[in-house]
Amino acid sequence: MDDCLSGASDINQFMALKKELGELLLRGGMTLHKWCSSASSESDLYPFNYCEKQSTVKNLGMMWNNCEDAFLFDISTSSTTEFTKRDVLSQIARLFDPLGLLGPVISKAKIFLQRLWLLQIDWSQKLPSDIAQEWSSFIASLSYVKNIKIPRFVLRPNPKEIILHGFSDASEKAYGAVIYLQSVCDSSDNNTFLLCSKSRVAPIKSVTIPRLELAACLLLAQLTRKVLNALKLKIDQVLLRTDSTIALSWIDTPPHLLKTFVSNRVAQIQELTKEYHWSHITSKNNPADLLSRGIDAQFLANNQFWFQGPDSFNSLNSETELNQSDKNYLSEFKSKDLVCLTVKTSTLFNDVICISNNFQKLIRIISLIFRFINKCKKNSKECGAPSKIERQNAEIYILREVQARTFGNEIHSLEQCGNVTPNSRLKSLSPFLDSQGILRVGGRLRNSILPYNSKHPILLPAKHKVTDMIIQYYHKIQFHSGSQALLYNIRQKFWPLNGRNLCRKIVHSCVTCFKANPKISSQKMGDLPEDRVNPNFVFNSVGIDFAGPFYIKTKLRKRDPPTKIYVCIIICLSTKAIHLELVSDLSSEALIAALKRFMARRGKCRKILSDNATNFVGTKNEINRLFKLMEQQDALFQNFLSEEEITWSHIPPRAPHHGGLWEVGVKSFKFYFKRVVSNTCLTYEEFLTILIQIEGLLNSLPLTPLSSEVEDLEILTPGHFLIGRPITAIPEPLMVELNDNRLNRWQLLTKKVQTIWKHWSKNYLNNLQQRHKWMFKKDNIKIGDMVLIKEDNVPVSNWPLGRIVKLYPGKDNIIRVVDIKTKTGIFKRSVSRLCVLPIER
Repeated sequence: MDDCLSGASDINQFMALKKELGELLLRGGMTLHKWCSSASSESDLYPFNYCEKQSTVKNLGMMWNNCEDAFLFDISTSSTTEFTKRDVLSQIARLFDPLGLLGPVISKAKIFLQRLWLLQIDWSQKLPSDIAQEWSSFIASLSYVKNIKIPRFVLRPNPKEIILHGFSDASEKAYGAVIYLQSVCDSSDNNTFLLCSKSRVAPIKSVTIPRLELAACLLLAQLTRKVLNALKLKIDQVLLRTDSTIALSWIDTPPHLLKTFVSNRVAQIQELTKEYHWSHITSKNNPADLLSRGIDAQFLANNQFWFQGPDSFNSLNSETELNQSDKNYLSEFKSKDLVCLTVKTSTLFNDVICISNNFQKLIRIISLIFRFINKCKKNSKECGAPSKIERQNAEIYILREVQARTFGNEIHSLEQCGNVTPNSRLKSLSPFLDSQGILRVGGRLRNSILPYNSKHPILLPAKHKVTDMIIQYYHKIQFHSGSQALLYNIRQKFWPLNGRNLCRKIVHSCVTCFKANPKISSQKMGDLPEDRVNPNFVFNSVGIDFAGPFYIKTKLRKRDPPTKIYVCIIICLSTKAIHLELVSDLSSEALIAALKRFMARRGKCRKILSDNATNFVGTKNEINRLFKLMEQQDALFQNFLSEEEITWSHIPPRAPHHGGLWEVGVKSFKFYFKRVVSNTCLTYEEFLTILIQIEGLLNSLPLTPLSSEVEDLEILTPGHFLIGRPITAIPEPLMVELNDNRLNRWQLLTKKVQTIWKHWSKNYLNNLQQRHKWMFKKDNIKIGDMVLIKEDNVPVSNWPLGRIVKLYPGKDNIIRVVDIKTKTGIFKRSVSRLCVLPIER
């Protein structure tokens, strides 16, 4: 339990309060037995169990004399002569003064403690002699606190008016605020008593005095709000004073004009004291000056200036004008940047039309600029989207500016003499200026019933950005119509010079139209590789591909399901000789076995080319299996190639024309196979027999005639490079014993196989000289170009979009293969699978 502190206006209220407290405690089984009151002890209205003639009790940490009804202070001090920082803090903590009645003494103690912190003295370190002597003097003066008596009751009986006075002040060491309560009565005895105070030491970081004065004003405003909330009195006036004219000037200034530090505090002061009055007071009449500097207790004991305030409150207000020209006052204002805008009309229009490529957006921008100009001149209040009239005026301005820059001579001639000069490019259109100063076509349709804009369309130059923007706008609103329809719609209002070519250009460069009908890129056909144009051993450099699957049956069981097999086609790059191998499945082991059989019969090859298996004809599973076999070679297959010293290369993905030689071989094989076998399911021996016969047939196809004579029907075939004659030719009789003079020139081929390569070089290679397509060199694709990637069996509108990130130039520095970055990754593609978007970079 603790003591209860309360009060009453008269004895009757006190008795009612006593009765209520007693009954309340009796409910809990407790008896109220100890009393201490400031009422007269001679009164017998109620008994006092604890009320002597003169008694002192603790009240809110202070002493209260009930007979004198005054607050007292009893502070114990240390008698030691050596002090540490810990002793100083301990002594200051004993100065318990919640209302700030001893404010100047507390301020001096706080200032002293801050000095110790600045000196960086340790807690247990003894103070220097000069500082210790100063503190000892302060401790000695604390004994005078016992002589201070502060009346508890601060009001006069039946006051006519109650006024709350607040004062604030600041110095380099501290700042504070103090509040007094004045009771105004009919008589001349208007008593004023100290109510409370609050002080703070100045920050360690250097702060200007005007800022500290403003902080003191904020402290006074906060303290005033707290006091008014605590007092249950009707306060008639609240008067707040400070001796800083700069702080008062800031308080009267809108916060948004000031810098952050001052602005935040001014905003709080204005919010807390918006109903009160601020005024200036001289420093000598300001009791808060004692708080900001601090004094010893011996000087405070009899200081009536602190306890009762200035002598006359009515004469405190100073007539000093607010100092709004002081540099400290002006330095806290936000800097006002003066902007000088200089616009060259010759470049303004060019800058504006470069903002956007949309004609309607350009009109909107110009109309908003005109609205801004009108607001500056006429203070108009128009807002929202531009009106129809504003947009029309903006369009007229744009057209006039364009015509003035391109048809300046014609406009000047029309203004001077009414006609254009004989050498003008507009003479066939009979131009004229309308009432708005726009150049229009005169033409020959004045008597028609067409609308005015159709009879006299507005002239537009051929090479101007605004003309392109207008044509693009009409192209979009007409749902990307063709050039002829686009020109027809534009001429309903405008007449662009060279309009047909301009419309074709816009349609051709439209990305949307290009995506709907993309043009596949192509490049000049490259030179043949070395392996195809230089004499070499047969099957030294080969291309490989697969055909299938095909199905065969077994002889053992008639009802067994057909077995799946494949055909491996190997073609010599220099002679077009073909070798066909039967493969049971698409595994590395099967491919290695096929290559071993091939090299055992045809000799070891040096180089193998193949595609990436993505153009393999068949089901999805077969494509995946063949892709893993050809592209993602396992360790077993790589070891085989390494041991045999074979180089395996791939052509670019999705570019079958790079491997046209073996693609033709696959096509030729399927041509004969489908016509012979059709849908018949063969056995292994039957399939192998037909396969070898087709191989012989393909190796007997002509490469070139052996002679230009009409009667000579012999031809050069791949079989000549294998066995010296076509595979399917009838065996010639032995001519070893015959004399050479009995043989014609071509019958000697059986003896001179080396002459075959001579004819191969003279005739066959000459046939490869001519390019049958892709005959002209075109501009190379560049890094950064946006392209559409052609995909098979996918609609044009769904072709993916990509950007070129890497080029692969050929030996002739022509780009035919590139790397493309899409949203799903980076891929290598031939330029024949790309469509370059018509975007200007």
